[in-house]
Amino acid sequence: MKQILINENNLKEEDLESTVIRVKGMIINSNKEILLAHNNGTYQLPGGHKEDDEGMEETLIREVKEETGIDVELENGPFMQIVTYDANYFGTGKKVCSKIYYYIIHTDDVPNYDETNYDELELQTEFNLFYTDVKGLDRFLDDAVSEGTLDPNICKEMQLVIREYNRIYM
Repeated sequence: MKQILINENNLKEEDLESTVIRVKGMIINSNKEILLAHNNGTYQLPGGHKEDDEGMEETLIREVKEETGIDVELENGPFMQIVTYDANYFGTGKKVCSKIYYYIIHTDDVPNYDETNYDELELQTEFNLFYTDVKGLDRFLDDAVSEGTLDPNICKEMQLVIREYNRIYM
């Protein structure tokens, strides 16, 4: 598993107040299209926060089901991890270590909105799903940053993940 540390504020481990663990799924169909979510004014890969009593794979299976309505079986563990030391985690002023584990999910199952279970924020901000070509994703993300529909930091992380996927599978 490839690991990347992003620490633009040069924080030390002892500076960190807490750790947040999330999982994300690169859901890719046989046409080499990737499923993206658009929510709260930005694009993202389906996934979410690990709950205290869950394992990583359990979290991903639950989050993918809640956000896409797709039941998945994982073939492998995570292929990539991005760890970010953030001095102002989502504008809270807190110094947080964020660990995101990325998994690859190959399936031709399509989103089933009748099986989703969106939280209040997802409902209020019109959670939408769509497919885009894996090969064109890098450009799509750059365009989204230019248009102001994607946070540059999220774009950077997604591009690192896509490039690692392309290195391994394309």
